[in-house]
Amino acid sequence: MNYQLEHVAIYTKNIAESIQFYEKFFGGHATPIRKGSAGYGFCFVRIAGAPSIQLMESANAVGVHHYGYVTDDIDQVASDFKQKGAHILRENRDNDGKLTTIFVQDPNGLEMEIRSPR
Repeated sequence: MNYQLEHVAIYTKNIAESIQFYEKFFGGHATPIRKGSAGYGFCFVRIAGAPSIQLMESANAVGVHHYGYVTDDIDQVASDFKQKGAHILRENRDNDGKLTTIFVQDPNGLEMEIRSPR
C-alpha cells in the first residue's frame, strides 16, 4: 500500500497571524479561509516542496490536531486497519456512499486522516 503525507493540521488561536507567519517565513500561499462543518474557520497553506499546513481556528487548543495521508486504495486500507485492530474514530463517505476518508487514532492519541486522492 502506498501512503503520502499530504498535510499536518494545526489548531491556531489566530488564523490570520498564523497565515502571515507561514507566508513570511516559508513563502507559503494560503487558500481562502472557509468554515468547516463544525463551525470553525480553516485554510491550507501550501509550501513548495513540503506537505501543506492546515490551519484550524480554535479558542482553546493549539498544536497538532491530525496528520493527513493520501493512499491509492482507501477501501483496502480501511479493511486492513480494521482487521489489524486500529482504533478508527470515524469514516467519511461521499453522497453516493463511497468511502473517501478514515480517521484513525495512534497510540499517543493523535489523529491520522487517510483518504483517497481528490
